[in-house]
Amino acid sequence: MSCQYNFLFLFLCGFAALTVSVKTCGKEILEGTSCTIKLITKNSEKPDEIEWYHLTSDTIVLLWKRGKIKKVAEGVSKEEDGSLTFKSVSLKDTGKYKYKAFNNDGTEIGTGEEEIQVYIKAPKPTVTFDCDADSNATLTCDTGNRTDLTLFWYIDTIVQNETNPQMFLTFTQIQKNQTYSCSVSNPVSNEQSESIPVLCHTGHTGPTGPTEPTGYDPGPDTEVSGSKFNFMVSILAGGGAFLLLLSVLIICACRSCRQQKKHQQDEGELSDSFYQNRSRTEHSGNISLQMTT
Repeated sequence: MSCQYNFLFLFLCGFAALTVSVKTCGKEILEGTSCTIKLITKNSEKPDEIEWYHLTSDTIVLLWKRGKIKKVAEGVSKEEDGSLTFKSVSLKDTGKYKYKAFNNDGTEIGTGEEEIQVYIKAPKPTVTFDCDADSNATLTCDTGNRTDLTLFWYIDTIVQNETNPQMFLTFTQIQKNQTYSCSVSNPVSNEQSESIPVLCHTGHTGPTGPTEPTGYDPGPDTEVSGSKFNFMVSILAGGGAFLLLLSVLIICACRSCRQQKKHQQDEGELSDSFYQNRSRTEHSGNISLQMTT
């Protein structure tokens, strides 16, 4: 039974460690994040009444009085200390929040304001280009019609000052055989496109005039932005270390369980052997006694 309890304890510890804790809301938050706006009172006094307001939309978010919630908006909840927790922030949650806290005699013991800005994750852009009859090219960074992003162009791995979604290349620039990519970002995320070469060939003159040069069709995505890669590595490294530790604990618990069972089995076998030897001794004694008689 003790082994079963040990295994259950390790399982519960592992589940608790893997559970993502709710963090304090920052000024800039990624859509879908769970976070909490802290409520602070004088001398950490426990409030008897709490009021939360969304000043930007002039609405009541939460009213709590004497252990009962009088009103609460969808998607939020109250923590034990009166703090306001968002289950999953969305764009509508952007704005200023204000709270007031009172003790049981109606005296205000805390008030404060906090502002948050919610952003949608930046999309991964794609780069395409079109060639004209003079073998010049116009590159386009497609961001899915998002206008809330900061854009930069890269030639090879060098960032450019160009922030326009389109960039013009002359035939001479194209001959340098460089690669081109663009990146988009907001305060909480960033993404970079695949790097592509630009190939424009001079059109051949035919019966109907110069042929139309063709653009480059980028292949499958093969690159990952540095920040995203580092984030993935950090998550995998942390998860791997935890799983390794959990595995060691489980192995130790199972080994202890097996040793305990073996010890019990050895004691049982020793006891059986003792009684068998004793039985044989008594039986031999009886026979000797009978023969003497």
